[in-house]
Amino acid sequence: MGPLNPVRQAAPSEAAQQVAPVAPERAPLSQAEVRHALRISTVEGAVATVNISITGMIGGSVFLTGFALLLGANSFQLGIMGALPFIGQLFQFVGAYLEERIGNRRGLVLYGALAGRLVWALLLTLPFISGLGGAQIAIFFVGLACSYALNGIAGNAWLSWMSDLVPPRQRGSYFGMRNTVAAIAAMAATFLAGRALDTATAQGQAPLGYALIFGVAVLAALGSAALVARQGEPPLKPKGSVNVGEMFGAPMRDSRFRSFIFACVGWAFVTGIASPFFFAYGLSDLKLSYSVLGLQMIVTSAVSLLFGPLAGRLQDSYGDRRVLVACIIGTILLPWGWVLSTPENIVPLWLTAIFSGVFWPGLSQGLANLMMERAPANHRGASMAAHSAITGLGTLSAGLIGGVLATLLVNSEISLGPITIFGIAALFALSSIGRAVMAFVFWKTL
Repeated sequence: MGPLNPVRQAAPSEAAQQVAPVAPERAPLSQAEVRHALRISTVEGAVATVNISITGMIGGSVFLTGFALLLGANSFQLGIMGALPFIGQLFQFVGAYLEERIGNRRGLVLYGALAGRLVWALLLTLPFISGLGGAQIAIFFVGLACSYALNGIAGNAWLSWMSDLVPPRQRGSYFGMRNTVAAIAAMAATFLAGRALDTATAQGQAPLGYALIFGVAVLAALGSAALVARQGEPPLKPKGSVNVGEMFGAPMRDSRFRSFIFACVGWAFVTGIASPFFFAYGLSDLKLSYSVLGLQMIVTSAVSLLFGPLAGRLQDSYGDRRVLVACIIGTILLPWGWVLSTPENIVPLWLTAIFSGVFWPGLSQGLANLMMERAPANHRGASMAAHSAITGLGTLSAGLIGGVLATLLVNSEISLGPITIFGIAALFALSSIGRAVMAFVFWKTL
């Protein structure tokens, strides 16, 4: 499924409540099988990251933003695009329900992720289809929403699978190492995709450039699926008949898990209000090329190669809470690298790229570790789905509010002493303030 970067559903019909056939119970994995499964997962993470770093299915990418701009997206529509991951977070409930009912997490990961990633085989053709007019961007959003939904089903099952597969005391070090390998793949994919896209754009063939890089992403999706099919899965006994209300209500009665979820909602909002606009600001206001923006992503990945494993060891030694809050504090000033940069001077942006690699690995992995730790064991899949869906409310509201604000701020100038903030860069300053507030909230609630 790639690196860790973590619905309101109607009650099923009476027919759906009938007991499903229960598969024969499987034996637990041996230690050798666990080690083999973890090795496969490490390789799979690298292959999947090629797809993720190009399509931006986790955290966005300059290529996803650029493709939306190519199709004619405006500032408000970029905000909508930033809110679309909420679809995937809602569909994690579907994944949790299916996991409880059939107990086959590998099948959910394999077919859900593959189908979601293969959507890009259709989306890459949009620039070549004439006569769509304004429907082009609408079709893109529908396809993107479908991709998020399918990946949401797979993502919930993958987190539950890995929670059972990786020994608890090794989670920090294992995922630190796995994410390091994935970061190497991300650097290579980002660099090559950026060069290819700049070359195609310089020749007036930007649509062809996007078709090429998204075609590579589709091939990576196929390779990832082949590896997932070979990875061992700890047995999970299906329950057949599932009480949907109890499955989704039980996790929220756990006070420690509930407080963690609400803190994550706030974090999703303060980061999501600005995240859809960073790359668009770099392309339009700072006049940066895809190669330069891609190179900054590579710098972040390169630095994370050093600090990702270190963060994992610190988490194993000092606990996830301390490391997480320290990393949140470290991200407070990062948006200012975009605010203070100009087309003639992007040194502040390079500093943002460097320090993103220092702090984001520990932050992302800390949130994932705390979710695994606090999710009630008897409702693990449903707990993770509840976390994702409720946190997604922060993502949804941030994207929509950010889109409205970006439309209003597009030609604005705000003076703060010697600093003048232009246009949508005001959202970056707002995100910085919100991160400072959330550092205090996480320290108090965890």
